[in-house]
Amino acid sequence: MHPAVQQFVERMGLMMEADGLPRSAGRIFGFLLLAENPFSLDEMAEKLQVSKASVSTNARLLEQAGLLERISAPGDRRDFYQMRPDAWERMLEVAHKRWEAIRTALVEGEAALPEEMATARARLTEAARFHAFLLGEGDALLARWREGAGTESSRLERRVS
Repeated sequence: MHPAVQQFVERMGLMMEADGLPRSAGRIFGFLLLAENPFSLDEMAEKLQVSKASVSTNARLLEQAGLLERISAPGDRRDFYQMRPDAWERMLEVAHKRWEAIRTALVEGEAALPEEMATARARLTEAARFHAFLLGEGDALLARWREGAGTESSRLERRVS
């Protein structure tokens, strides 16, 4: 692996680890972000020098987060992974679902608290307002991304071809 690729892969591992994900997930993400072709679990384990079980677990985690997609090849029983073409949109969509779930829990929690817990109720109300704001801004960001993404994607595809 080229030293620049290895450095990027390790940096992504550390960054994702700082966000609470396994370092291996970040390394897989960084590796596939730079990869031109899909990779099998065995191939990724060899390239990243980790166990196949670790790659399998973390690739599934990234697939569930909407960042990777699993594909197959005709005549090959192995699964291959690659970046989803819409990974960045999926990141926002996953965040949107999380923000909505948190907002709902905050609203329901505030409504269930007794009147004498005014300070706690006010905190939950403010937190719910914040998450409602995130939801609105996230929708706007996603819409703006989608408006401009087609243009950028087609330019990228022309450069790669």
